[in-house]
Amino acid sequence: MTRAVQILLLIVMGTSMVIAQGNSNIEIQGVVKSELNENLVSVSVTNLKSKQSVVTNQVGAFQILAQRGDSLRFSYVGFEDQVVAINNSITLTITLKALNNSLNEVVVVGYGQQRKINMVGSQSTVKVEDLKQPVANLSATLAGRIAGLVGVQRTGLPGSNSADVWIRGISTFNSQNSASPLIVVDGVQGRDLNAFDPEDIATLTILKDASATAVYGAQGANGVILITTKKGRVGKPSLMFNYNQGMVDFTKRPDLTNAEQYMRLRNEAMVASGLAPEYSDEYIQNTLNGTDPNLYPNVNWLDALFKKASYNRRANFSARGGTENTQYYTAISYYDETSLLKTDNLQSYKADTRFRRYNFTSNVDMNWTKTTKFSLGILGYVINNNYPGVNPQEAFGRVMQTNPVLYPLMYPGNFVPAVNQSSDAQPNPYALVTQTGYQNNFSSQLNSSARITQDLSSFTNGLSAYGMFSFDTNNSHNIARTRNRTTYSIDRANPYNEDGSLNLVIMSNGSEDLGYDRGNSGDRQFYFEGGFNYNRQFDKHNLNALLLYTQTDEVSAFAGDLTSSLPYRTQRMVGRANYLYDDRYAAEFNFAYDGSENFVPSRRFGFFPSFGVGWILSNEKFFESAKETFQMVKLRYSNGITGSGGGGRRFGFLTIVSTGANGYSFWNGTSNVNYGGVAISDYGYDVTWAESHKHDIGLEFTTLKGKLNVTVDWFKENRSGVFLQRGSLPNYLGLQNQPYGNLGIIKNQGFDGTVALENLELGKTVWSFNGTFSYNKDQVMENDNPSQLFPYLERRGRNYLAGYGYVADGLFQSQGEIDVHADQTALGAQRVGDIRYKDLNGDGVINTYDQTKISNGDVPNLVYGAGFNVNYKKVYFGAFFQGVQGAERRISGDGIIPFNNSIGAERSNLFAIAESRWTEDNPSSDVFYPRLGYGNSVNTNNAVASSWWVKDIDFLRLKTVDFGYYLPTERLKNWGLKNSRIYVQGVNLYYWSKFKLWDPELNTSNGSSYPNTRTISLGIQANF
Repeated sequence: MTRAVQILLLIVMGTSMVIAQGNSNIEIQGVVKSELNENLVSVSVTNLKSKQSVVTNQVGAFQILAQRGDSLRFSYVGFEDQVVAINNSITLTITLKALNNSLNEVVVVGYGQQRKINMVGSQSTVKVEDLKQPVANLSATLAGRIAGLVGVQRTGLPGSNSADVWIRGISTFNSQNSASPLIVVDGVQGRDLNAFDPEDIATLTILKDASATAVYGAQGANGVILITTKKGRVGKPSLMFNYNQGMVDFTKRPDLTNAEQYMRLRNEAMVASGLAPEYSDEYIQNTLNGTDPNLYPNVNWLDALFKKASYNRRANFSARGGTENTQYYTAISYYDETSLLKTDNLQSYKADTRFRRYNFTSNVDMNWTKTTKFSLGILGYVINNNYPGVNPQEAFGRVMQTNPVLYPLMYPGNFVPAVNQSSDAQPNPYALVTQTGYQNNFSSQLNSSARITQDLSSFTNGLSAYGMFSFDTNNSHNIARTRNRTTYSIDRANPYNEDGSLNLVIMSNGSEDLGYDRGNSGDRQFYFEGGFNYNRQFDKHNLNALLLYTQTDEVSAFAGDLTSSLPYRTQRMVGRANYLYDDRYAAEFNFAYDGSENFVPSRRFGFFPSFGVGWILSNEKFFESAKETFQMVKLRYSNGITGSGGGGRRFGFLTIVSTGANGYSFWNGTSNVNYGGVAISDYGYDVTWAESHKHDIGLEFTTLKGKLNVTVDWFKENRSGVFLQRGSLPNYLGLQNQPYGNLGIIKNQGFDGTVALENLELGKTVWSFNGTFSYNKDQVMENDNPSQLFPYLERRGRNYLAGYGYVADGLFQSQGEIDVHADQTALGAQRVGDIRYKDLNGDGVINTYDQTKISNGDVPNLVYGAGFNVNYKKVYFGAFFQGVQGAERRISGDGIIPFNNSIGAERSNLFAIAESRWTEDNPSSDVFYPRLGYGNSVNTNNAVASSWWVKDIDFLRLKTVDFGYYLPTERLKNWGLKNSRIYVQGVNLYYWSKFKLWDPELNTSNGSSYPNTRTISLGIQANF
């Protein structure tokens, strides 16, 4: 018995020892880092069971006792808490994620990332959710949503409806110096802003000042748009499917005269010009009664050309997930949009205007080892565009040249009407769109990049090296199957044959067969980037630095000449050092050293430095009492130089010489012998980079317990060395062409800002508000034009896009006024009701010496946006307004000056606003039009460029409306669905503007452009 008890005691003691051993504490050690791979100091590490707590040391390391099954919580100001369960691993590497809108938030910067607290440069971001609109091009979604960005939607034509985009306005001049920002996608420069589906975008940031853009050297002067696409993440695969389809119509269709208005106004104009009226009362009545549409046509050309509505649709499918070692994101998407142009179903080909794009995105990130990471990204698209045989924009131009009673839509038997046998006996607008064949364009783009990153902390803590290689290529293939059909006109003296058919006379001979033509274009780009990053915390000191080298090699695959076929190469060295002391004082120095073969060897390289400083007042001890009101206040200043490529062509420093110019004849004793000349058509002197010297002062603050964030920047830029052709050399020097050089100087200054209010709870609703504004004023300081006789003639000191002409001073109300006014016969004969112009120099004669600035141009100097979102349980609603000020357009061209058509006054259409005109019964200057006159010669005085025709094109637009409902999760979880929704979106729903003729954003002086469109769409998004 005793022996048995002893054995039992031994078993119990052994079991207890095993249990005790299993529950004993073990030492857990590790390191805590930020998303930037910075070691975080003083992070609180707490064992949630034992309540023991430690903090990380100067290199972010910690040691703590725990048992298997315990949980450790990691807490740090400005970062999300993270809880980690202890299993078998006793060594941990923890990466904390920064809270949104905090100073520790990680943001994208040039060539990398930074904590927001470290930033001293000026940059703005946009919520990617705001970009997900039912439009084809990303650029069309940006205006008013990002402080500092100016965007103008120039047309609504499918496939061509991207917006013109500038950052802080235009700081250069002439077409040889691009004002467009640099586009950088996933670290690769020069990619297409509009090549991506919005669902695939993770961040979109614009860089504005020198501190932010100097690292891009000679490409940074116009600002930079940074886009990163979505990456994978650790976790189970998550699938997302999104589909929406919308109805599309015009925001504004031009309001042209109907048949009755046109004939009445034309008769009035002809009588006022001393001519007999064109249309008798009988003719007018027959036209309005539809007596014989072939002899008395009555066509509303806009109704004839356009449908009431078209459609667009988008579908996107993505998969995202991964393990600790491999994460992936992959997506495919489809976008399809048709135009409102009608087609002729009798034709055997498709002449509809249709844009289709297929996108694909794939990003894979792999941890090859604990210190080696590899990333591979592939992006691309395939586009198919179909158009009529003529550009749809040309159809609008023809509408402005074609009045409603000129000829019928088509003659019976599908014969094409025309006017006369001149060289311009072209078909009418409807025939141009439906009878001239079709064009089809197929284009593709592939963007690929591979990146490897090596952690070198074993060498020195915080050091890493990386290398990236990318290959981008795009190709375009265009097929044109077009024709010019035979055109006809009725013999009005004998309109019908004996058999009752129309007696048609051929105006121009054409073909019923479609011709064939094709064209190809494309290019490819190799890009290499390699460098070192260093991120380290020393007590209260934080140092962030990089040093890298880049090289590009670009070739046009279908160059049309030898020079264009040569590879275009650039090199760049980039450095940055960012220092932060005690989370209070920040300083940064950047530089880029650029090289380009486009310049003479002695001037081939340029150095572009910048510096910036920041002060986080809210982290000062003296600010503690104000922390309840202002949770964060930061001041920053930056100063630096960025560049832009000089020279409007390759090798701008070389002279272009051609033979065949007029030479000299010499007598050789028996006859004259001609010796040909040599022409110098283009040459530059000492061509190099243009430099832009930028200053920026910024203020950022957060209040209302972190809910309200405000950022305001003031900026000033002076760009010198802009590439221009000389204009000041006198003719007596005998130069056939004046030389080019870095001659221009332009100044630009202004301010921009953002106001964002998040998560404001009002009852059971949650609201957010956001607003942006961007104002700039540019001035041409030097354009190398000759000095002017009068100050008001000077174009220096004006904005680059300023328009020039005569200053209108009302309308002549009597012949007596004409007689005593300054002589303006140089502009044409005057009649009562004509425009009167100011004699600016007082010499009694109106001529070119009386011209001055009359308009600002059609790019606004103030762009603003404001919107809100409200959530109530599972329902949400949002609206966004966008507006501009300071934009003006001088209207001119066919359809604007009545009966002053470029191809004949008898054809001209005109706007219905011609009812507002000067007449003897309405002798007012407060009208849209002066007196009507028929023919170009009698309208010369009124047709010159003058302030009479300058119109304010400011507007406020209801840009977007979003309404949606999140489906109940509990009812869908059996299907694997979560956060799924149905929604309605509207884009460009309405606008307010003083300008009534057409949508004020259109890039046209007479309305002859495909209008902008509005869209109302219905969609569904399912997440699995």
